[in-house]
Amino acid sequence: MPESTGLILIVDDTQENIQVLGSLLRDAGYRINVAMNGEQALSTLERVSPDLVLLDIMMPVMDGFEVCRRMKQEPRWEDIPVIFLTAKIETESVVEGFELGAVDYVTKPFQAAELLQRVDTHLTLSRLRRELAMRVSELSDALGRIEQLHREQDAFLRHELNNVINPIAGYSDMLRSTLGGQVGEKPLQWLDAISRGTSSMQGMLTNLKDLNEVERGARAFSFMHVPLYGILGDVIQDVRSASGNGIPISLTPDMMDDRVPADLSFLPGVFKNLIKNAVEHVEVHAGAGVNGQAGVQVRCSSEGDTVVVEVANGGPAIPEDRLATFFDKFNSTKTGAGGTGLGTTYARIVTEAHGGSISVSSSEADGTRVRVTLPRAVS
Repeated sequence: MPESTGLILIVDDTQENIQVLGSLLRDAGYRINVAMNGEQALSTLERVSPDLVLLDIMMPVMDGFEVCRRMKQEPRWEDIPVIFLTAKIETESVVEGFELGAVDYVTKPFQAAELLQRVDTHLTLSRLRRELAMRVSELSDALGRIEQLHREQDAFLRHELNNVINPIAGYSDMLRSTLGGQVGEKPLQWLDAISRGTSSMQGMLTNLKDLNEVERGARAFSFMHVPLYGILGDVIQDVRSASGNGIPISLTPDMMDDRVPADLSFLPGVFKNLIKNAVEHVEVHAGAGVNGQAGVQVRCSSEGDTVVVEVANGGPAIPEDRLATFFDKFNSTKTGAGGTGLGTTYARIVTEAHGGSISVSSSEADGTRVRVTLPRAVS
């Protein structure tokens, strides 16, 4: 006796076959419906939804192959398992049936135990597929609700953090302008530290907001053809001014006219994050360089239809396990304080949104190198 009864549609143009199958299936606890040709089968499917169809191949007017073909073209019926009934054992018939979407076949004359076993097997598989689809749908809905909750939490936290950080930044600027030369060098250094810290936090919150919007497709990009060398030069100047640590940043070659399709609200942030990370790595490991050259090297080159930017710095190699998560969110490779991992994640997401790719390599001999490949603008 099957674990649970199901409704089975028998389609056969021979009354005797219908009687044999009907009796066998009823005795096994199944409910049955009957059609004696292909047209009746399709008409019956319009009225009832069987759990499985036993379908004769050789029938006049419309054979079983055509019935199966029409079933699999109709979304309401495409998931109903079909077992062909055939007196033909030629390989061609079996293969054609499977190509049309049938799950099995049984040859005439029927072996009762074999037929019941196959029916029970495919009913069970069909039920498990439906349950899996339902669980996947439920999981998808749950993940959607979780993602929505996370977005709401992120927005709330960003709002609250900005409400705290902005006054601190404002008050530190007011203190500096009000006190002027009335205080010593040390208090002014403290104010500088407060300004750098609040600025860094504001930048992190902006990056996080931008990342979330890009990841869920809520931010549209506006591309224009711009010279990549100019972007790199401006970014390097900004990083030099912000860091103030005197670590050299070189850009080669000196001139490059290649243009790339870029959204200027996003692409410069890719290189700003990568170069800033490289500078910080060199600063932590004082004297680090690449092949004896101190500082950070930014190299720009053309490769076919692409433009490649490589940001290299020295210092100890990044361990393999941390290198594997280099571009993951909140997986910073920095040791000690500082570093959220958002910068490299931003670089990956924005690079890919520009149709490019990004990779990283690290060794004791060559230092750490991040390679960004972007499509060259077509004139």
